[in-house]
Amino acid sequence: MTSSGGRRVAGFVLLAAVAGCGSPAGPHPSAPAAPTPPLSAAELRTHLLPAVMPGGWTSQADPQDQSPKTSSPPAAPSSCGGLLDGQSVVDASTTAASADATAIFSGGHSAGNGVIPGMEKLYSFPDGGAHRAMDDIRALVARCRNVELPHATGEPAETAGFAVAAGPRLGHESLVVQATVATGGETAHADATVVRVGSSLVVISSVLTLTPAEAATVAGFMPTAVAQLASDHPEPVDRA
Repeated sequence: MTSSGGRRVAGFVLLAAVAGCGSPAGPHPSAPAAPTPPLSAAELRTHLLPAVMPGGWTSQADPQDQSPKTSSPPAAPSSCGGLLDGQSVVDASTTAASADATAIFSGGHSAGNGVIPGMEKLYSFPDGGAHRAMDDIRALVARCRNVELPHATGEPAETAGFAVAAGPRLGHESLVVQATVATGGETAHADATVVRVGSSLVVISSVLTLTPAEAATVAGFMPTAVAQLASDHPEPVDRA
């Protein structure tokens, strides 16, 4: 088992009760569960999407994640400014994360004759922080249903609308941050699918340029991402 394998899904250590030795007092109480430290950035990187995936898709870890994460006090954003898409909502709600890791993956053929891009991000939290982050995402979306995006003078106004929908039946809880950007009568979507696996979050997000079918293909890699995070023996990751 890897050093990170035993602390990913449950986020706690289950200790068996110690049987009594026939004394009148009966069985001894169980020892208190020891707190399990969250995964480090280096550990998270080993659980990103595999370097090679079915259908010719590939994934590569972001080399910028090799630098240590600077600690900052957990705080909900005071305004809705800076929210541009589903991923930005997640980022604004996960300031309590102790570590994170990012991968960019791509494959297939987009409508623009290129590959279809997607992004995966893993976050780890101490002390129930992953569950609180899920609540923070819901609260932020409830507070920021519609946001006017910055635009230059003379350009059409842009607005972003946010909603939370049910996520896939994976992990301990899940949701989808739906982001709709409207510009001059046209709309585009850039959603983020979030799954909590114990004390960690897995996020798969798409960009505005994708068609609905392409975005669905990107989100379809979530089962692979969750399995990779939960595995004691994850598939090799491209960490170049």
